[in-house]
Amino acid sequence: MNKHNIKTEDIDFKEVLKTLGYEDESLDDSVKELLLICEKELTETINACFVYRVFDYDNEEMVDSGFELEGDTVKEHLKDSEKCICICGTLGSEVDNLIRKKQVTSMAEAMMIDKMASFLTESVLDKAEEIIMRDYEGYDKTFRYGLGYGDFPITKQKEFLEMLDASRQVGVHVNDASMLMPTKSVTCLIGIKK
Repeated sequence: MNKHNIKTEDIDFKEVLKTLGYEDESLDDSVKELLLICEKELTETINACFVYRVFDYDNEEMVDSGFELEGDTVKEHLKDSEKCICICGTLGSEVDNLIRKKQVTSMAEAMMIDKMASFLTESVLDKAEEIIMRDYEGYDKTFRYGLGYGDFPITKQKEFLEMLDASRQVGVHVNDASMLMPTKSVTCLIGIKK
C-alpha cells in the first residue's frame, strides 16, 4: 500500500481555467475576481492525496489481490499487461463541505469551485500516474480505466476501496449507490508491460 499527498503547488490552475473556457485576455474584472476568490479558497481547502497498489496480472487475474475483475471491457483493456496498478485519488472531504457552504452564500462561487474541483480530481490522478511510473521506467502503460466504464460494474467500488484500504488511507468511502464519498474522488486501474 502506498499513500502520497499532493501539494497544491503541483496543480496548474491556469490549465484549470483553460478547460473551463477562460483565457486571461477574455476575462472581465468581475470574472477574474471571482476566479481568484475561488482558486484561493479551493487551494486552502484541498487535501489532495492518493493510494495505490500494484499487482501482477496473469490470465485475466490481479494476482493475490482478492479482487475479481468483472466485465469483458476491462479484461480487454488489460489483456497484454504484466502488472495492474490500482489507484484511488481524492481532494478530501473539506472540498465537499466548501461547495455546500457556497451553495448557501454564492451559487456562482459554488459552481466555479465545483467545476475547478472536478478538473483537479483528474489532475490528482495525472500526478499519481507520474509518481508511480517513476518506479516503472521502461514500461508501456494503458490509459486509466475507471470502475463503471464499459461493462466494468460500478458496484465493485466497495471491494476496490477495501483492497486499497482507501477508507483508512485517504478517507474515501462508497455509499449505497456505489458513489464515492467525498465526491471529488476517483478510482481507476492502469495496465503496464515492459
